[in-house]
Amino acid sequence: MKYNDIIYQIFPRNHSYQGGFKSIEKDLNRVKDLGVDIIYLMPIHIIGEVNRKGIDGSPYAIKDYFSISPELGDINDFKSLVNKVHALGMTLILDMVFNHTSPDNVLLKEHEDYYYHKNGKLSNRVGDWSDIVDLDTFKQETQSYLISVLQYWVSLGVDGFRFDVASMIPLSLFIKAREILGKDIIFIGESIDPEFASYLRSINDPSTPDDEMYPTFDSLYNYNYFRAFQRYLSHKGTLKELVNLINLDGVNQRLICLENHDNDRIASILNKDKLEKWLDFFSFIKGQIFIYAGQEYGNEHKPDLFNLDPVDLTYINQDIYRIYKDYINRKKKQKEITYQFIELINEDIVEVTVKYIDGQTIKKTFILPN
Repeated sequence: MKYNDIIYQIFPRNHSYQGGFKSIEKDLNRVKDLGVDIIYLMPIHIIGEVNRKGIDGSPYAIKDYFSISPELGDINDFKSLVNKVHALGMTLILDMVFNHTSPDNVLLKEHEDYYYHKNGKLSNRVGDWSDIVDLDTFKQETQSYLISVLQYWVSLGVDGFRFDVASMIPLSLFIKAREILGKDIIFIGESIDPEFASYLRSINDPSTPDDEMYPTFDSLYNYNYFRAFQRYLSHKGTLKELVNLINLDGVNQRLICLENHDNDRIASILNKDKLEKWLDFFSFIKGQIFIYAGQEYGNEHKPDLFNLDPVDLTYINQDIYRIYKDYINRKKKQKEITYQFIELINEDIVEVTVKYIDGQTIKKTFILPN
């Protein structure tokens, strides 16, 4: 995984009004033209029926890790998609949800002992999510089973994985998986934000700090500063807080995520002019660009996680699309950043200093409005 890769997240069920693998395959030339390097598919597996939320259910409540949801296509459709992605010079990664499953996952029939129990009953460690139960990922048997899942999908041509709530899963699982699968398989970790990490510590629930997740993971989410970013945009926080968190970050690579399936569309928060200023800033700091399908067209509606809710890819806001194309092109031309520091000039202006791998140092001033 390169320092300036462009990651494009797709919700397969909701990708356009057709949805599914064939719809995604038809759209790949457009996505490639945008400048994308890595296609990231949200979970593609059969969704559980017990305690299902909504009509269609959350793709994060998985019934069978080795399955493909029939609403998306079959195994041949999936292989065709993988082949087309590769033919266009891109890679494909799958979302892997190893912290929990649906309450009717096929694994429960033979190995309920692979699951977390509380007071003798299936449960989850944190929160009250009725459509899922937690795996006991500290058990060696559970880890071996989950690694076999990864091996299966790699055998079908998958290039890597985005791991859901990776910080809450023992690092030992990922270290073993990395040793077995090799260094060329992409590992992206959905790390957790500082507030949630503090909560887990308060209840003595183990989680892995971001700076310990390397070199096992190629990149982590920018949740180390994402909530501060949201607070600043909603006039509930300061730019100083955001700048401090970015400066304190010791992680080598982050996904520069402005929105995703869990968070509101950035176009519903920032107008075109403000968005352009923020993208100019983010193109100048280290990290890989992360785009949630429809973001590049200025979609303001966040797709429903539990019901069919297609992303409208028919209406193109040309101004927004141009801004994203410029953003991506700037990142593509950028050399690897080896040093970065942000200085707060006043309440909405910062000066960023970066040093590139070739030794060049550049300073640039940005206005970052909320």
